[in-house]
Amino acid sequence: MPSKNPKNTVKMLNTDSAQKFLFEEQDVRGVIVHLTKSYQAILKQHHYPAIIQKYLGDVLLAATLLMETLKLQGRMTIQFQSDGAIKMLVAQINDEGHLRGLAQWDASVSKKALEKGLGQGSLVMTLFHKNSVNPIQSIVSLDNKTIPEALAFYFLQSEQLPTIFSFAVTADYAVGMLMQLMPEKIDKNRQTSWKKLVKKVKSINAAEIFYDNNASFLTYYFPDELIRLFDARELIFRCGCSIEKMENAIRVMGQIEANLMLTEKAEIVVTCEYCNHHYAFDRSAVERIFQHAE
Repeated sequence: MPSKNPKNTVKMLNTDSAQKFLFEEQDVRGVIVHLTKSYQAILKQHHYPAIIQKYLGDVLLAATLLMETLKLQGRMTIQFQSDGAIKMLVAQINDEGHLRGLAQWDASVSKKALEKGLGQGSLVMTLFHKNSVNPIQSIVSLDNKTIPEALAFYFLQSEQLPTIFSFAVTADYAVGMLMQLMPEKIDKNRQTSWKKLVKKVKSINAAEIFYDNNASFLTYYFPDELIRLFDARELIFRCGCSIEKMENAIRVMGQIEANLMLTEKAEIVVTCEYCNHHYAFDRSAVERIFQHAE
C-alpha cells in the first residue's frame, strides 16, 4: 500500500525530468516537470527577448506534461500559430524524452506589443505514432487565453476530463504541474473534492515546485492525500536534425533551383531552425543528392 509520504526508493530527479503521481483516494493523476539545462540549451540556440522566452517555456512545459499523459510511441508537437506579433511557438518531444523548441516573432514590434499576450491564435497538437503513416491532430483556440487556460478548457470540453495546469517560467528554468480528474466513477462527491484541489493548486506559487523535490512538495501542500509517486523520467534537449533530412530539403527544392543557387555561391547552406546547425553542400554533394533521387 502506498503511504502518505512517497517512498524514498522512487527515482527522483530535481532537474530536467517528468514525474507522474496519483492521489489514489481522489482518483486524480498528475505530472510535475522540471526543465533547466534542456530549457537553457533551447534558449541558447536563438536570441529570444525575455517575453518570448516565457511563451516558449509555456509551450515546452505543455508538450512535456501532455506527453506524460499519453501512451505514445513516437513524438508529440505543440505549435502555436498566429498572424499577430508572435508568429509561432513550437515544442516537440518524443517517447525517449528528447525535447526541442522554436519561436518566431515580429522583431519590428515593441516590447509592449509582445507583452500584450498571445491574443487570437490556436494551439495545434499533433501526435506522430511510430507505426502509423497519418498523424493525429487536435486544434485548440486560445481566444486571448494563456496556454495553460486554453489547454484546461480543451480537456474539459473535448475530453470531459477536468484538468488544471500550473506553470512558472523564468530566464533560468521552466517548471509546471498538471492535475487531472480520472474519468472513472465521476460523482458529486468527487467533483466537490476536485474543486477543493483546484482551489489549493491555484493558491500555490508554481515556482515553489522548482525549490523542492517532488515528494516533499506534494506531501507539504497535500498532506491529507494518499500519494503514489512513479519514477522520474529524464529529459534532454536533442534536436534530431541530420544530414539526411537536410539532403531531403534540397531534394524538395528541386535540381533546377539548387543548380541556380550554386551559380551564385560555392555551397548551399541549409540551417536547422531548431539548433542553428549549418549543413553545407557543394556542387558535387548536390549532384549526388539528385543522382540518388533518380
